Amino acid sequence: MENRKEIEALARGGDAASQYRLAALLEQSGQREAAREWTRKAADAGHPGALYTSACELLAEPPEKMRVDEAVGRLTRARESGGAAAMRLLAVLTALGLGVKQDWAGAVRLLGEAAETGHPGAMRELAMLAESVSGRRWAGAKLLAAAARKGDWIALAYAARRGLLSESEAAMARASLRKRGVDFISLDPLKEDRTASPDVTVAELVSAAQAAATSQWEKETLHEAPALYRIPALLSRDECDYVICASAPLLTPSLVVDPEKGAADHAQYRTSEGALISLLDLDLMLVSIYRRLALAAEIAWGNCELIGVLRYRPGQEYKPHRDYLPEDANDYSEVRRSGQRAKTLLVSLNDAYTGGATVFPELKIEHKGQTGDAFVFENTDGAGAPYPETLHAGAPVAKGEKWLLSLWCRERRFWFWA
Repeated sequence: MENRKEIEALARGGDAASQYRLAALLEQSGQREAAREWTRKAADAGHPGALYTSACELLAEPPEKMRVDEAVGRLTRARESGGAAAMRLLAVLTALGLGVKQDWAGAVRLLGEAAETGHPGAMRELAMLAESVSGRRWAGAKLLAAAARKGDWIALAYAARRGLLSESEAAMARASLRKRGVDFISLDPLKEDRTASPDVTVAELVSAAQAAATSQWEKETLHEAPALYRIPALLSRDECDYVICASAPLLTPSLVVDPEKGAADHAQYRTSEGALISLLDLDLMLVSIYRRLALAAEIAWGNCELIGVLRYRPGQEYKPHRDYLPEDANDYSEVRRSGQRAKTLLVSLNDAYTGGATVFPELKIEHKGQTGDAFVFENTDGAGAPYPETLHAGAPVAKGEKWLLSLWCRERRFWFWA
């Protein structure tokens, strides 16, 4: 058991590690302001963890209050002191072009630095990103196994799926998925032959992840005006499960925009649980998926809202509604700033459920995708006028769980952070 008095004495004496530890203890006891003060002192003394924490606080502010340059400065100092978490966040900011020049190759290099330190999350992220971009499923095997054995629960699942773990380790993977409510994700070992050696180096994975991703997909048109189309297998099963794992800890009861209240609120006609993957929830694997979704929707990346993930359990549904937004007095929906939701993109993250189709009653179209299939539809015409016939519903799930990725795409730039 830690001696709180000793930690506090060391902290008051100027020991940065003790200052940061004291801040954590104060946070745990609900003394947030005191915790922030000790975090600030530890950051001023150059503690990488404190620098990272304080940078996250700056980036968690509302857009108009974000102190991006200061956050980047703190993360850079933390990186110089070997802070792997700071390297990962700097990688995301570099990929997005927030506070620094946008540079995908540079972002991946930063992630490689973090993986080289042995940070389990960075190791898993780089392994999965390199496999996703290159299409070489086994390229990250060695790094995934190492991240799994360091306790990264997502890496455990992927390492088990690749047959890289012992029986006891595979049992741990199943238990960790069950604990987080995603035990429907299959850990059955893959049957295909390995297409790359498990001894691929971090440098080789960085090189693979820096490559340009494909932007060509099969497109099946279902309706002309408004346009509705399907893209089979836009995301792989591995990528879909990655999104599920990333979003599962963030789920809360779903909200809808209430124009009378000028705010998002709970509504009985939307009974799912949802998560928005915010700036601080992103990693480079998710950023890579984000970019691909925008390309598939044929919308400029910066016009897209945050990625949303929905979970529908038996009996849950989203009753008939339209995705275009009211322009309320406070512009809560930001229609004046960013325009209407011109398009909606949905990706089926799983398919082992019954019911739950997306239904367009006026267009006589019903869609239920296989895992990884994308479904895109227009909400407005070329002049920005809404299509009322895009009324649609998420039918009730009868059995199993339905996981769905949603991305709304605006007419103009939505990204408030850049």
